[in-house]
Amino acid sequence: MTFIQLLASLTPIISVMLFLVLLRMPASRAMPISMVFTGLAAVFVWQMDTTFLAASVVEGLLSALTPLTIIFGAVFLLNTLKYSGAMDTIRAGFTNISADARVQVIIICWLFGSFIEGSAGFGTPAAIGAPLLVLLGIPPIASAVVALIADSTSVSFGAIGLPVLFGMEQGLTTGGVNMAAEQIAQHGGSFADFAQFIAMHMITIDLVTGTLIPLTMVAILTGFFGRNKSFREGLAIWKFALFAGLSFTIPAWLINYFAGPEFPSVIGALVGMALVIPVAKKGYLLPKEPWNDFAENDGQERKEIATKAQFSQIAAWSPYIIMAALLVLSRIVTPLKVWLTSFNISWTGLLGTELKAGFATFYAPGAFFILVCILGFFLFKMKSPAIKESITVSCKSMVPTIISLGASVPMVKIFLNSGENTSGLASMPVALADTLANSMGSVWAWVSPIVGIFGAFLSGSATFSNMMFSGLQYSVADNIGANHALILAMQGIGANAGNMMCVMNVVAAATVVGMAGRESEIIRKTMPVALGYALVAGTIAAVWGGF
Repeated sequence: MTFIQLLASLTPIISVMLFLVLLRMPASRAMPISMVFTGLAAVFVWQMDTTFLAASVVEGLLSALTPLTIIFGAVFLLNTLKYSGAMDTIRAGFTNISADARVQVIIICWLFGSFIEGSAGFGTPAAIGAPLLVLLGIPPIASAVVALIADSTSVSFGAIGLPVLFGMEQGLTTGGVNMAAEQIAQHGGSFADFAQFIAMHMITIDLVTGTLIPLTMVAILTGFFGRNKSFREGLAIWKFALFAGLSFTIPAWLINYFAGPEFPSVIGALVGMALVIPVAKKGYLLPKEPWNDFAENDGQERKEIATKAQFSQIAAWSPYIIMAALLVLSRIVTPLKVWLTSFNISWTGLLGTELKAGFATFYAPGAFFILVCILGFFLFKMKSPAIKESITVSCKSMVPTIISLGASVPMVKIFLNSGENTSGLASMPVALADTLANSMGSVWAWVSPIVGIFGAFLSGSATFSNMMFSGLQYSVADNIGANHALILAMQGIGANAGNMMCVMNVVAAATVVGMAGRESEIIRKTMPVALGYALVAGTIAAVWGGF
């Protein structure tokens, strides 16, 4: 690959970093510009077929429907709770557990968020958790940042194990043949058995890296957003934070060992909440004085709730309870899953190409969000003005998000589909990763998770990152004589870390906390954490694998 081709393959990353992070443009401006530059690089350097490029844009626009419905649903639910008055009750309930913002962040984002990740995945935890933090009085940008950081370790087993069970299997399959057939045969004969073995490597490493995430979250919270800008104020609850970390990672390890990668995040989070909430209520492992000393609240004034109606905790939480139940049941009850997916819409042969796209009309989490909101109108006996306001505010907040995702997802599709060209080059991500593999095989334990981050950053999903690069990671492991499962585990861990900073999740988190346009600020806070996560994991893998 020539230097010009290398630059062309890096166009999506360079463009996003330049316009979104360095020039601090809002995503609604940065992403359309980045898409244009990526398209130009694909046509003039990669010599991508223009019809295929146009079809990739259409594919991206259709694929964006799923995340857009999730984001809208999360915003809609937030506003339903806000304008019904139920959020006052929820806020009071968390305050009764602990008035300490550090504790609230850990319980909501690390534990409750991990449960949502295990059930639904695809950026849903941050879309639910971040606005809850805002309504507890935590600054919006801080809420988005810690919610994104929290949504990392549990991603290994997100959406009932999809990143490993589906993402890696698809990434390892070419021409209908799984390149890991020999490894699969050694581990029970099915890919599910091999996936469980890979996941054991991931969660074993996360007994260190994942356990440190809650402590990292609270240090970021106080160090960047506290009045005193003191990391020490966050680290002061190190005993509680490590306890909360282990309360999830140890049960998750055990569940994966005995049952496989479908439910470690769901059950690990439930066990974690059962252990951590009573400890928080009693004040064990915590300093005597709670911490809530934030700097300026990002210029955001919390709106007063429109009604003074009071609800029980169960009633106020009922939309989330129903939402969680629907997500879990729709994923594990096969007849229900089959019925819901029977309504899926698919588009094939886009613009005469083999590209296709689909939309899970009633199976996607967005549909459940909207259903729960409608139920909320009746559960909370909302008046017409409050209902109208919740709908209006939700719709208006979606405009910049539609622009951002309407450009970023097509950009990713152009990047992924660039293999359809007359230059004889592989697709941009494969060519780029091959170049890295050829020059960095001796330090691949550290490079491997960076490749995973890169995939998630652009595609917006750990599952898609694993689909893009699992084949490459397996081939590199073959070439350098490394442990295949360990290298694939590092791909998965990198994809998890990339979840913290991927454009799609950042746009979603910024939107639901009312900070659309300030995505660059969020990425600048989450990126160092993602890279640090990968560095620590890579070091453990290097020792483990004898690099």
